Amino acid sequence: MCNYSNGKNSLHTLFFEVTSRCNALCDHCGSRCTASQKDELSSEIFKKVLDSVAKNFGTSSIMLNITGGEPLIRKDLFEITAYADSLGFKWGLVTNGMLITNDVISKMRETHMSTITISLDGMKKTHEKFRHVPGSFDRIISSIEKLKKANFVEHIQVTFIATKKNISELPEVYRLLSMLKIDSLRISGIDPIGRAKDNKDLMLSTEDYYFLFDFIKKHSSSELPVVWSCTHYFGNTENTVDPTGKKFACYTGIHVASVLSNGDIFGCPNIPRRKELIQGNVLKDDFCEVWKNKFEFYRNPNRTKAKQCESCEYWKYCKGDSFHTFDFETNTPQFCYKKIFKKKDDLKKMKDVSYNDILTLLMKKNGEMQHLTIEPAKFKASKTVIFTPQATKDLYSIFHYGECHPSNLYEEQAGLIGNNFNEVSLVKYVVPAILYNRARNMATMDDFCLRQIMDEISIINENIPKSDSIYQDLFGNVEFLGFAHSHPQETDFRFSTHDTKNHKDFVKKFGDFISIILNPQKEKIVGFLGEECEQVKLILLSK
Repeated sequence: MCNYSNGKNSLHTLFFEVTSRCNALCDHCGSRCTASQKDELSSEIFKKVLDSVAKNFGTSSIMLNITGGEPLIRKDLFEITAYADSLGFKWGLVTNGMLITNDVISKMRETHMSTITISLDGMKKTHEKFRHVPGSFDRIISSIEKLKKANFVEHIQVTFIATKKNISELPEVYRLLSMLKIDSLRISGIDPIGRAKDNKDLMLSTEDYYFLFDFIKKHSSSELPVVWSCTHYFGNTENTVDPTGKKFACYTGIHVASVLSNGDIFGCPNIPRRKELIQGNVLKDDFCEVWKNKFEFYRNPNRTKAKQCESCEYWKYCKGDSFHTFDFETNTPQFCYKKIFKKKDDLKKMKDVSYNDILTLLMKKNGEMQHLTIEPAKFKASKTVIFTPQATKDLYSIFHYGECHPSNLYEEQAGLIGNNFNEVSLVKYVVPAILYNRARNMATMDDFCLRQIMDEISIINENIPKSDSIYQDLFGNVEFLGFAHSHPQETDFRFSTHDTKNHKDFVKKFGDFISIILNPQKEKIVGFLGEECEQVKLILLSK
């Protein structure tokens, strides 16, 4: 046996597209899955390829991924995987999860399946609309539960294709999968390939990508880790990683190859099925000889260098972006970091939303409003913090403002959630926060309190699109702005040394952090911002 590596072009991942048939009609499908059974390779041909790979390259460093279409449609699938197992290949399955039965699980166990990737693209209604298979959601959840109970799979991963229609459900999907105790959640953004080209309303905006980046960073080291797919270049340099925490690289034809269901020898199964990209066919060519001696175009470092890339400062890191979204007709990348993320400038403009812009919006939604304004006596505040009428109502309710209530005679705390702009912060939601060891002039909090607020922010962002229109605007997702806490009754109405330290710690962590203290019984309230604890102007609106 020769363990072939060929330097930079060793084969690490081999895909067997065992069928192009599928029992779903997904809106994003890259290959459209329109082939018939008569076009599929026999199991004997797949075995022949496995023999060649095992003989020439060995099996220890190659991962065999069985994909489709829907692989479980093939009646002889486990004949192929059993043979791969007998040769020493480690293999995994990519499936939509709808055809997993107890009998299928037994065959997976017998042939030593090590990994499985199952698709889930939203909660029940959204997933089934996207995949066009009624009842599929419950079958998938049941399949995951059965695999967990069987307890032989090394890694159970769920993939989530993020689209404009399902991105708001990602936190809810994450909580569900956490309860199922799978091993990882892999997120991919929808790309304009295959059937997705016909569904342009599903494409993600720059703001959507930022939401995904934040979500991945938040959960990358959680008990259920979130990983990002190998999709696009997002801005890393030599000494940095991109917002997903990784550096971009597209290894199709370099370390990744596939045998398609008709026998074509190819790169990654997601790239366009163009004639010039097909390197041979296993019905007449030896796979290993093709891998060793062809794939020249794939291995050309300038393979996706378009005219627009020639003077681009990101070329060294981007290399023309992903092969699967390159437009070979126009010789241009369909996804370009500079083009997509020039909207960063638009996000900066969003930061320039003015006091009058916000008041105009709130008056349109709420009509005439009353206001309570608190501002510094001796200087003009550099920041104005506006509470929507609902946020003011919540603030007054949580702290029993204006009352001597049994619960507000000890310190209380609430999280402030909304949008932060250059000169104005808009508080939209006020949510109670947990405190420990409460007393009149003292209370303590821990990381659990902060996690609780962050979870509530995820829930709010998830549900804004489903809520009454008064909660919806063009300012994007809400974020954590700060805390309000009380100094009740006769307690000194000023920032204590401990308050100041906490505030400065939060400034280091979150940037423009707002701290508000109030005395409910005396109806006093004041707010501070930033490292210097500068007093802000507060405007509490009410109907």
